Amino acid sequence: MKNRYLLYLLLFFLSSVHAFAATYETAESMLKQLDAIINNRKEYDAQKEKKLDKLKESIPLAGSDSVRYLIYDSLFKEYFNYQTDSAMNYVNRKRELAGRLTWNCMNDIRMDQAQLFSTMGMYKESIEALESIERHTLASNQVERYLQLYYSIYYLVAGYSLTAEEQNKYSKAAAAYSDTLLAIYPKDSPVYMKALAGRLTSQRKYHEAIEVLKSIPANYLTGHLKGLIAFDLASAYEGLGNHEQEVLYLAKSAIVDLELSIKEYIALHKLAFLLYNLGDIERAYKYLNCSMNDAVFCNARFRTISITQTYPIIDKAYRLKAQNEETLRQVLFFSITILLFFLLAAMVYVYRQMQKLRTARHELGRINARLQDLNQQLSRVNQELSIANSIKQEYIVHYLDQCTMYLDKMENYRRSLENLAITSNIKGLFKAIKSEAFIGEEREKFYKSFDKTFLSMFPHFVESFNALLRPEERLVPKQGELLSTELRIFALIRLGITDSNKIARFLRYSLTTIYNYRSKVRNRAIDKNRFEENVMQIIN
Repeated sequence: MKNRYLLYLLLFFLSSVHAFAATYETAESMLKQLDAIINNRKEYDAQKEKKLDKLKESIPLAGSDSVRYLIYDSLFKEYFNYQTDSAMNYVNRKRELAGRLTWNCMNDIRMDQAQLFSTMGMYKESIEALESIERHTLASNQVERYLQLYYSIYYLVAGYSLTAEEQNKYSKAAAAYSDTLLAIYPKDSPVYMKALAGRLTSQRKYHEAIEVLKSIPANYLTGHLKGLIAFDLASAYEGLGNHEQEVLYLAKSAIVDLELSIKEYIALHKLAFLLYNLGDIERAYKYLNCSMNDAVFCNARFRTISITQTYPIIDKAYRLKAQNEETLRQVLFFSITILLFFLLAAMVYVYRQMQKLRTARHELGRINARLQDLNQQLSRVNQELSIANSIKQEYIVHYLDQCTMYLDKMENYRRSLENLAITSNIKGLFKAIKSEAFIGEEREKFYKSFDKTFLSMFPHFVESFNALLRPEERLVPKQGELLSTELRIFALIRLGITDSNKIARFLRYSLTTIYNYRSKVRNRAIDKNRFEENVMQIIN
């Protein structure tokens, strides 16, 4: 139960918020519609002028004074809230025809004059025009207009009275005429409801006034009456302090005035002052200018004076706002200029730093490449050192064994010679000494041992070596031998013995023979210039 209550409360709150937002949006949308109509009001004025021109064109076609009078009356009604001088001109023309007509039209003419004088703010002349009418001479259809004119004039005079005494006097007079009108208006007519709402508003019964005005059927709200009802609703909401609704209905009333090309109005002027108080100075200035231009065009002198009283206030505020905006624009422009300058400086600095970074990266890349190359060289050197150390170690062990073996052989050879000497076999002794068989045999064994040891460390030396030679020039050892003389020379070079003298002593050849072998084999190579260097790089 509690949860359901909270749900209802939440829905009520959301609907209230939505209703408030919709009201505000409606007021704003109505102001936007009003802005559009103000911008296009020349089109409405053109339609008005076209209608007036059509009526004027019908004057020469009038067949009688009665028809001409009716045309003048129509022109007066069209000009009444559009241009008072022209309206007065046609009232005077009607008066010129009055003596030639078959009916008494002077009461209508005097009420036309009173209405025009009231529009011009000439209230004394307006009242005098009405007082010149003998009420008992009025037809039944003229009485309502007669009373309505008295009511509106006294209502306006009360509003502009300078003393409380005068205001009270004319307010009572206006209330009396209002009561009379309420008594004679049909209870279901919109004029009755409007008058009743006006009376309720004057009594500060604003909610009742709004209820009465909103009860008027929509089909009655046409033409100027629609704007008048909207203005009365705005007045009631003003009394309640509801500015959103006041703005809404003043805008509606002003829209009707502009669409009908009514130049003598109060809604737009009042809306301008209200928006000024609400802080919308730009719209207030625009609306006030429009009101001023229309009042001057209409020659509604009293309305012009009324607007002039508020114009300096709004104009000053608008100019101050414009000045502040200009100052703000200048400050923003100056700030943006400084920011752009710093941004440009930052971009230049960043660009230079990026150039330095690019250079540093390029240099770092070059150094890394160099380091990588050096690492490869170091790795290769380490590998060669490792191989060299392995070779040295293996050869040291091998040649220690060889030296030990040769020492044993030399000891045996010495003993054999000693035995020959002991036995006095001088001939055999000399023969043994002169014989080279022992040395040659040992040399052959030494070379085979060298070849075997070398190929154990470099088992693919012959294939790798021949890969450096042209295919038709490759070396192949003879059957029964491991390395040929040429291969043995370059085996020594691979072991690091590059001196031809040392190679010659090792192989028991002349220096020239070694040079010839080396030169001959080099000429067979694919790359003659780097041949021996490539031999040094053979790994296995």
